[in-house]
Amino acid sequence: MSKVRSERDTQNRVVANLCNNLGYTYLGEWSKKSGNHCIEQDLLSENLTARGYSKRHINQALKKLLDAAEIKNSTPLYQANMSTYQLLRYGISVKPTVSAPHETVHLIDWENPDNNDFAIAEEVTLKGGHERRPDIVLYVNGIALVVIELKRGSNDIAEGIRQLITNQEEIFNEAFFATVQLVLAGNDSQGLRYGTIGTPENVFVEWKHHKKGELVEGSLLDEPLAQMCNKEHLLDLIRNFVIFDAGRKKVPRLHQYEGIKAAQERIKKQEGGVIWHTQGSGKSILMVLLTKWLLEHDPEARILVITDRDELDKQIEGVMRNAGVIGESTPSPRVTSRRELIEKLGQTSPRLLCALLHKIDPKDLKGEPPRVFGRFYVFVDECHRSQGGDMNKQMKRWLSTAIFIGFTGTPLYLTDKQTTQDVFGTYIHTYKFDEAVADKVVLDLKYEARNVPQRLTSQKAIDDWFATKTLGLNNFQRAVLRKRWATMEELMSSEDRKARIVADIIHDFGVKPRLNNDRGTAILVAASIYDACHYFRLFKGKLFGDYCGIVTSFEPNHNAISREPKGSDERYKFDTYTKWVLAKGKTIKQYEDEVKRQFIEEPANLKLLIVVSKLLTGFDAPSCTYIYLDNELRGHNLFQAICRTNRLDGEDKDYGYIVDYKELIDNVQTAIAVYTSDELDVDETGDDGNVELKDWLKEGKKRLDAAREALLYLCEPVPHPKKLEQYLVYFCGDVQTPTALNDTEQLRITFYKTVASFIRAYADLASNLADAGYSTADIERLQKDVEFYSDIRSAMKKHSGEELDIKPFEADMRHLINTYIQADSATELGNLSSLSLTELIIETGIHDAIAKKLNAKGNLSRNSISDGIINNVSKTIIRDQLTDPRFYAEMSKLLDDLIKQKREETISYEEFLKKIEELVKKMAKGHGDEEIPNDLHGNQSAIAVYIKLPEILESVPETDEIKNPLSEYGDRRLLLTLKIDRVMREEAPAGWNGDEAREAQVQNALFPIMNKNRAATNALFEILKNIPGYQ
Repeated sequence: MSKVRSERDTQNRVVANLCNNLGYTYLGEWSKKSGNHCIEQDLLSENLTARGYSKRHINQALKKLLDAAEIKNSTPLYQANMSTYQLLRYGISVKPTVSAPHETVHLIDWENPDNNDFAIAEEVTLKGGHERRPDIVLYVNGIALVVIELKRGSNDIAEGIRQLITNQEEIFNEAFFATVQLVLAGNDSQGLRYGTIGTPENVFVEWKHHKKGELVEGSLLDEPLAQMCNKEHLLDLIRNFVIFDAGRKKVPRLHQYEGIKAAQERIKKQEGGVIWHTQGSGKSILMVLLTKWLLEHDPEARILVITDRDELDKQIEGVMRNAGVIGESTPSPRVTSRRELIEKLGQTSPRLLCALLHKIDPKDLKGEPPRVFGRFYVFVDECHRSQGGDMNKQMKRWLSTAIFIGFTGTPLYLTDKQTTQDVFGTYIHTYKFDEAVADKVVLDLKYEARNVPQRLTSQKAIDDWFATKTLGLNNFQRAVLRKRWATMEELMSSEDRKARIVADIIHDFGVKPRLNNDRGTAILVAASIYDACHYFRLFKGKLFGDYCGIVTSFEPNHNAISREPKGSDERYKFDTYTKWVLAKGKTIKQYEDEVKRQFIEEPANLKLLIVVSKLLTGFDAPSCTYIYLDNELRGHNLFQAICRTNRLDGEDKDYGYIVDYKELIDNVQTAIAVYTSDELDVDETGDDGNVELKDWLKEGKKRLDAAREALLYLCEPVPHPKKLEQYLVYFCGDVQTPTALNDTEQLRITFYKTVASFIRAYADLASNLADAGYSTADIERLQKDVEFYSDIRSAMKKHSGEELDIKPFEADMRHLINTYIQADSATELGNLSSLSLTELIIETGIHDAIAKKLNAKGNLSRNSISDGIINNVSKTIIRDQLTDPRFYAEMSKLLDDLIKQKREETISYEEFLKKIEELVKKMAKGHGDEEIPNDLHGNQSAIAVYIKLPEILESVPETDEIKNPLSEYGDRRLLLTLKIDRVMREEAPAGWNGDEAREAQVQNALFPIMNKNRAATNALFEILKNIPGYQ
């Protein structure tokens, strides 16, 4: 076989492609050239002269550029690079004569790429520090913009990345990088990675555009390099996609670049839409880049960025300012009141506005729309949450000609899609969770279920306590109290259970990596503000309490608390904040700002944040490694919460960890499915999806009409004039009759439920009544009916003594739960934490099964998820059985036994999950009990080849590569396995399976290894097609 090409061969080919195919001028090999500089003054002067600038213009411009590029003692590379970028990007202001006006010298003609001189030099010797010699430097008009390091295919591309990084150090050649915009590293086996100055090694990313068809020599590197270095593309990338943000220069990842280009095309057609990029993949950067592009390319453009949380509003302003969209001295674009928003909409400036959603008041729907100046583009962050009902109509009404673009980290499905697409349009671009994990944009997640067993210590004591404390209440009121307190939520709030969880978390901080070395932090999600306060007090009672903070929506109000009985939940929360949380004279805002800052910047000093719903979206803290769930989250909220842990943060953070105290595995699986599966109906075309708006309105109207009709039918026997007194007599009986209330109790309960159904049906449709087909008169009648029957129900409850103020009972009920419910230490349910969520849910196909069931039903039960797991594990067994039929036959029998047990209900759900987990682990191992050589451990694809080789070669007796019997294969069998594995990893072209030309390439590469035996090659090839690791 031919040898892997040398670095010199690769470099010669790349240089030839850049010159012959992309039109770059070859400047030569500059290893011996002295005085190499990032600004080649002769080349720059030559280009500026050709574009009509005078010598006086050129000299002044050169001086300013050289001054900006100079790295002095007090000027770091970042600052020098930012200064030169501003001059490259916007031109240099000069005065040809003292009396002449200022004129701009444009160092690069961004509008006309052909007016620029694109050139390359190789082996460019750099002096100043220790001598270095980059392989290739790309110059535009004599200014070094791109530096490329190449490696041979058998060497890791990381070597080139490290060279690029060290070259920028002060002891080497940082001065040369003052003008550099992109740094690229590549080889023929791994393709191309790119970054910019200051990019850490783990943030270099692959430019992974590959064409279909046969991969010719070097195309894994040449194709992406040709795309990036295409003259128009390169200038576009540097002009429109470079930002400086909080001390770091950034260029977009591929998904961000593609998202912006897709949005630009949509905007050119005067259409909006939704960009769905998963949590942590950089949506704020998308907003910045799109804003910069619009403000520059559309002179009449004005941008309104709308968020629904103050944290997001601040974050977006900060990113915009850091990126230079907002000048340092420019006033804040944040709108602080509705009046200010209306005022600024009608002014010519500022061109960028940031507003919180509640600044737009739905009441103004009935008034005249405000005067609006300019062509507005409305960016709505987390649009799946903030786009519903009256608010949508108002934004559309106020800004009727605006283009609306929604940004979300979550897919639009079920109820979200009902209104979101009506406002924004269809998807512009999507980037899902598993794609981000594969690209190393975010970390994968690991899930661990923990159980805190609880038990009643004395049923009789509970009954006696309850009876004593409810003397004087009627049956209905006792039932209300039981219903309120005998819930799973309240049982889960027992003090003993919380104390066990506190001890469990503190133990983790003593033993878990990152948590035990002050590098990692955690979030505890409580079920309620009361629970959060209770947890906070419990932690404060431990030494660990000095490292805890609490962030909820509660704000202590002395006026409100004056109406609360002692011992009530509201009193408890008030006392917690005023006596435990807030230092004297400190406000909630000051406290929360400080604990959030410490959590992000000082993980050693603030290790744990206790929250309920705040900070579960729009709060990025890379140190956050664990999230403890004691709140039954689901859907969007659950996924956004667990993604607080998956931000990159150094080499020691390999996963984000979820610890679940509420048995949420079903919810986690569903959330992951929704965020990853291609089977989910996300409606990227605008055609029918899960629930179309028109269908939702039709169903809503049908439900509302039925609820109203049922209520009117129930109340038909009420005598005229059908006022309050008549309703009370009919539903409560004659007050003179002692048994009247008992006799009419069931009738009243039916009335209460029927009114509740009517009000719910009305509330679901209230924002869309006209769209659902109701006339103005119909809407007024419905509004009056809702008000009338609500008042009747309230009065009836008071009249019959069936309205209970439960606050006076809160302290007693808390005492009952805390005293008579005890808990044991937390224990792990199963060992799912040994698998990541992509391994557990995505790679087994479970996510697709769940997505299909979501499309069909809109919700899932435990049984339906269990069925999905079984079906997809079964599908995986069928798919992989070719690699080891004996082993997968055993797996299939295990699965059949498990299905039988589940159907006969002889195992619990927890036990089912444990057994499924064991089965998935065995399948991940990929082989039976045969001993596997140490050289193959951890390489499942090679193990599959090793297991199948004897069977393949026994069927081809004429080969002399390996003899039988099986025990005699020895090291030759291992050697052949390693040869095949190397070919598949280094020579098999991307996307080969299913592409006829590329399949032929793979077969041709395998043919010599298999002793040029075509039958053996074909048999091996059929196996390789079914091994996922080689695809």
